[in-house]
Order: sequence, then structure tokens, then C-alpha cells
Amino acid sequence: MEENLKKALSELMVLALLHEREYYALELAPAISEYSGGIISITFPYSILYRMIEQQYIQELPKRTAPDGRRRQYFGITEAGRGYFQQIWTVYHTFASGVNQLVARAVSAGEGDVSQ
Repeated sequence: MEENLKKALSELMVLALLHEREYYALELAPAISEYSGGIISITFPYSILYRMIEQQYIQELPKRTAPDGRRRQYFGITEAGRGYFQQIWTVYHTFASGVNQLVARAVSAGEGDVSQ
């Protein structure tokens, strides 16, 4: 189940990062882990990146030297990507709110232990 959730939310997470600044591929996984408090990890961001390039939500930028001194391919968000981000953020937020309401009812009725 965790893997399915990660796949479903991976574009949202990558686009959220690219809203802040441009990243190269190998920076994305550590950034997702760090900014999620170590809760979320991805190991292979390339399939996410290539899918979003194909959909024109992100673009490859000119290669440049990264802080580690190596030449890296950077990625940036497009205007279409910004619009898509807002769309999927709204869907996610609405869905998560509905789930929270449903689970809260079960908890208040004493039907489940969701203390995790």
C-alpha cells in the first residue's frame, strides 16, 4: 500500500520541490526524505521525471556544475506544471480531508485504534 501511495503522490512531491528551485535528479530523493521528516523515500526519480517531461510539466534545463563539482542535468517546472501542481494539490487536499473526516468518525465512535 505504501508503494502505491508513493506512486500516486510522487508527481505532487516532485513538483512541490521544483516550485522552490531547480533540482538535478539525484537531489530529489534526499530532498523528499529530508522535507518529509524521513517518512517518505523514493529510490528512482527518473521514471517520474521522464513521465513529467513527456507531459510537459517539467523541462530539462542546460547542464551546469552542481555543488559537488560535477556537471548535472537540472530540471525546472513549466507553467503547465505549475497549473498541474495546483490541480493535483487541490485533489489531494480534498481527498485527504475526506479520509480524515471518515476516520475521525470511526475513532470517535470507538470503532478503531488509529493511534499511529
